[in-house]
Amino acid sequence: MVEGRGLASVVMIVGVLIVSVCGGGVPIPHPLTMLLRDPGVHRDLSLGPEQAVAVAGAVEEVERPLWLLRDLPPEERRAPADRLLEQLKGKLAETLSDPQRERLNQLTLQAQGLQAMVEPEVAGQLELSAGQSQRIKSALEVLERELVTLQRSGAVTRDAERIRRRKIRGERDILAILSKRQRHELRTLMGLSFDLSRVRQAACRTPELQGVDAWINSTPLTLEQMRGQVIVVHFYTFGCINCVRNLPHYNAWFDYFARDQLKIVGIHRPETKGERLVDEVRRQAAETGLKYPIAIDNQSRNWDAWANRIWPSVYLIDKQGFVRYWWYGELNWEGAQGEKRMRRKIEELLGE
Repeated sequence: MVEGRGLASVVMIVGVLIVSVCGGGVPIPHPLTMLLRDPGVHRDLSLGPEQAVAVAGAVEEVERPLWLLRDLPPEERRAPADRLLEQLKGKLAETLSDPQRERLNQLTLQAQGLQAMVEPEVAGQLELSAGQSQRIKSALEVLERELVTLQRSGAVTRDAERIRRRKIRGERDILAILSKRQRHELRTLMGLSFDLSRVRQAACRTPELQGVDAWINSTPLTLEQMRGQVIVVHFYTFGCINCVRNLPHYNAWFDYFARDQLKIVGIHRPETKGERLVDEVRRQAAETGLKYPIAIDNQSRNWDAWANRIWPSVYLIDKQGFVRYWWYGELNWEGAQGEKRMRRKIEELLGE
């Protein structure tokens, strides 16, 4: 994905199934890194204290580099993502016992769901024919497109139920492509069921703010200083109409949520020469009623550190400092109700 000014479409991470893996792409964030962060998975694997420390270190090395690949086309991210995952698996092979690795493989397949069948290793174990593989891939692509469409429209509560029903129907249709023997083999590969609903959808530890040219409404800040609070970070430029249409939503969050619970940081990354003038950014911020801290990112240090490519973009960070959810484009473009969705996610993170 290239830099997009005034992007109107919406993309939000809401679960592994929504993340694109079709066409050979690697899901980002990867289910393996999220599983390895989860205390319940640690208990299921019976990790010892030293193993838990080693696993956390291995995940720390790869999760942010993986996340920075998230918006690349599948054909561009495949090779670097595969290298990072092989690095992680190599560290796990040194740390985990054979039974622990086998169980982790089962949990990873459960987290990937039916999309795991596009992986060559799984397809080989199931002995899928070329025709079956193509039908499964096509069905997954259709399902993914429909789920994203459902995200973008209608009431939040109603959509959740519609998405759930569409997932169930899609899974049923895809399983029907398999023979009875293949379905049994797939269940065997996935092992005993694990409650994945409790696994946090966390991408990586948040990149720290760096190289800020100037601050508006604040003295210099770091995200580390705000640890223990939920943080909203949004990228914008004042000349972008789609960015401008999102600003009232951020103002509303700033006024609605308690100041000691939710922090908002705007990052102004310009596109045009005129948007690089700090005094003009300050004037526009005052006219728009922005009261929260704004970092001037004229050198694109933070834009690059987050691998952000789109105006506007908004990210939600949990109390532990992990990127949890994000949205690209206008929050309420054509009835998308992104503001309501992100507000619900803010409330969810505040309640953790």
